[in-house]
Amino acid sequence: MKTAKLKYSAKKGYKQIITSIAFYPTLISLGMLVTSWGTNQLDKASIGGSIMRVVPFLQIDNADTARSLLSSLLTGLITLVTFTFTMVMVVLTQVTSNFSPRLLPDLLNQKGSQIVMGSIIGTVCFIIITLTNVETMQSGPKVPLFSVVLAMFMSFVSLISFIYFIHRVSNDVQIGNILNDIYTTVRDNLSRELDSGSYHEVWEEDEEFRLVKAWDSGYFDTITKDEFKKSAEKKGLKVRLLVNQGTYLLKGEPFLEINLPLDDEVKEILEENVLLRHQEIVQENFLYGFKHLTEIAVKGLSPGVNDPGTAIHAIDYMMDLLCRLQQLKGQKVIKQKDGTACIIYAPVPFERTFYLCTASIRAYSTQDVAVQARLIDLISKVSARDEQDLHKSLLEKELKSIEEASIKDMKAQEDIDFIKVLLRKARLEHMS
Repeated sequence: MKTAKLKYSAKKGYKQIITSIAFYPTLISLGMLVTSWGTNQLDKASIGGSIMRVVPFLQIDNADTARSLLSSLLTGLITLVTFTFTMVMVVLTQVTSNFSPRLLPDLLNQKGSQIVMGSIIGTVCFIIITLTNVETMQSGPKVPLFSVVLAMFMSFVSLISFIYFIHRVSNDVQIGNILNDIYTTVRDNLSRELDSGSYHEVWEEDEEFRLVKAWDSGYFDTITKDEFKKSAEKKGLKVRLLVNQGTYLLKGEPFLEINLPLDDEVKEILEENVLLRHQEIVQENFLYGFKHLTEIAVKGLSPGVNDPGTAIHAIDYMMDLLCRLQQLKGQKVIKQKDGTACIIYAPVPFERTFYLCTASIRAYSTQDVAVQARLIDLISKVSARDEQDLHKSLLEKELKSIEEASIKDMKAQEDIDFIKVLLRKARLEHMS
């Protein structure tokens, strides 16, 4: 069992490392250090000098000149590093205060910004090593010619990267781009799910399943599908999940069911491949996207921000995504090669997702005619695509809640009458 826990912890640690903001900067900096060692060896063997003879106008063979140049580049790049980290902190603070703190993991995971920071920090490391080798090499020339020229070119690349970084950060902080990124990610995930052919409206198993409780607290994140399938195939193991991805579990809470007795080997397979985490990453669970869009809309409607346009923008994206979500009917089943079930997921919680999204926005927008009108439009369009009337009662309840809240909180009778007209039209078109 200790081995299973170690592997489980290693997988969680691996995911945390590769999604950390320091991952790429550290990796690139180490690569630059290795590169500096390699160029130093070339200069010691006078191979670097031979290479530089091809472009003699770039040679800097005076030690004082080389030292002054490298010192200037080092000072400038350290200033760039300071500006870069300052801008990152400003962006993260602005996103947290104006939109939602749940967006931070997605922003920190953006590889472009991490690579820029890594390039600048790596270049600083390279220049420091090169600077220490001026007039200190035991063999070869006094000035590491190849390393100095390479340091110059790396500095130019860092400057260009910094310009790209400013462009990237200025785009990342725009709410329109943030909403579009969330929408695109969720839409693509839903499209893959719809095209996968893994959803079944009715899926039954004849075998008897046994309840398994959560062995740790945390958000049920994902199952390492490929690794789990290999291990489960040998044992004939099947798993039926009782909760949806993104559900927070307490240790000892009913979690899933299996078709085999829970011996040490089965428990080891589960603990190694069923991951519990404390992060919300939209790329791995599209349901987080609905939560993030809702939080941005609610934040925009708060008195401190007072930006109903952002809320309307989020509702428009949510409208499209909810229409797609209701097409995922039944349960997702991951099968083995012979067609037998391996992982049976819980049904997609459309009604719960829809209610939590619309109810949260409705509670903060009862006096805003434009937002209420857009919510009615959302319900109307979702209803139009509910061909089997599976969610008719839920949609009607939400329209009734909007009507009650509008009559209670709107002060102008003209606004109330306008909302009533929209509600009547929505009911006649799709609720009859």
